Amino acid sequence: MIFEHGRTIVRRHLLPDGRVSSVLCGRVVSDDERGLAIWIEAGSQALRRVDTAGRPTRELSLLTSLRMTTLLDLTTWQPFRTLMLMPPGAAHSIWWGWLPGSGFERWYVNLERPVSRWAGGVDVYDQELDLLVYPDGRWSWKDEDAFAEYTGEPAFWDEVEAAGVRAEGERLLALARAGAAPFDGRWMDFQPDPAWQPTLMPHWWELPADATCWGPDYFQA
Repeated sequence: MIFEHGRTIVRRHLLPDGRVSSVLCGRVVSDDERGLAIWIEAGSQALRRVDTAGRPTRELSLLTSLRMTTLLDLTTWQPFRTLMLMPPGAAHSIWWGWLPGSGFERWYVNLERPVSRWAGGVDVYDQELDLLVYPDGRWSWKDEDAFAEYTGEPAFWDEVEAAGVRAEGERLLALARAGAAPFDGRWMDFQPDPAWQPTLMPHWWELPADATCWGPDYFQA
């Protein structure tokens, strides 16, 4: 399945129990041997989990929020203008981030199981550990404590998978420190189509990934 340039798709992050944790929507930049690249403009609509009082659960441990009643709430993607690249079969995605009105800010390496494609976009199982890399050579890990907390929990990953996640992060860190692809300057001067405004959440965002009852016209934003 190849997504055509300019098409709106969703990127759904799934919880271990199969529920949707969050949904992002953006436009396809390219879909080729390099992977699937999508543009998420700052201000694009997004969905994230909140508790029954409307408070975001993002700062809570997933072990806590999985045992709570939560709802998906419409919000916006802020503050970065973001290009996301999902290389074929890769256990990561690379996000290029710009702050509105300024230059390139950073790379965000999201460690995740290889994405699963469906007619409306992709589904992602996040592996919690992330890597931040800056053009001046600085870098840092993100969410190391949560990654350690979830390791060994039946709903998440065991020690063997955790070691693989860390190794993937270390491999990408080595590339970043060497200034090698994809941290070699590519995409840093990317400019989206001027007609691409912040993306609205498409009506098919919650369609089951295996749904086959709709034709291609159904997925027109």
